[in-house]
Amino acid sequence: MQRLLNTSEVPPDGFRFWQAETRTWVRAPDYDGLFSLVREHRKVNNIPLGAFWQAEVEDQLCQGLPAGFCKEEHPAANRRNVFARIDWGDVLRGTQTIADWAVHGLKHVDQALADARADVCSRCYYNVQIAGLCGGCEHLQNLAAKFTFGRRTSSEPFLKACAVCKCSLAVKVWVPVQSISAGTPDYQLQQFPSFCWIPKELSIFRRQEVTA
Repeated sequence: MQRLLNTSEVPPDGFRFWQAETRTWVRAPDYDGLFSLVREHRKVNNIPLGAFWQAEVEDQLCQGLPAGFCKEEHPAANRRNVFARIDWGDVLRGTQTIADWAVHGLKHVDQALADARADVCSRCYYNVQIAGLCGGCEHLQNLAAKFTFGRRTSSEPFLKACAVCKCSLAVKVWVPVQSISAGTPDYQLQQFPSFCWIPKELSIFRRQEVTA
């Protein structure tokens, strides 16, 4: 579920919720007003509120907003140390990805896929600033950044680093899945959030490899 970063800021096209049962847009001038109007609309139309109706309303609103307005809600049960530093295992996996990418000619994914990946990352709670990069790690990330040849996504201003793989997200969203696979062990897939594009793409890619 996604939550607004700033509930006092009016989002593009305002605070609104689409009630599918009545085929009606419920609109409000402010954040709290939206919940009041949705509650009233459901009551008048005999639609149950539901246990998590407020989260449902806010998540639907976020799904239609551009990057920078919302974040996925952090599930406490899956909380990771987002302040963790890069270790040599991270460096090794990053090197494996970059090496495979170079072997395949540094080809990048198309703009639409990179934009879609970046949009997911921009909303993720594991999109963080990694502190204390070692000299070798920083060199590796700078080298990878050069491989994008200046390409940018619409979510570029909101991308930092992934707390799971420690990769620069502005770079990773351009990397083909086969090269990401080269530096991502199976055990690490369980560490990404369920909405992340990385395990989803890798799952499909690796199934295809097995059946090929």
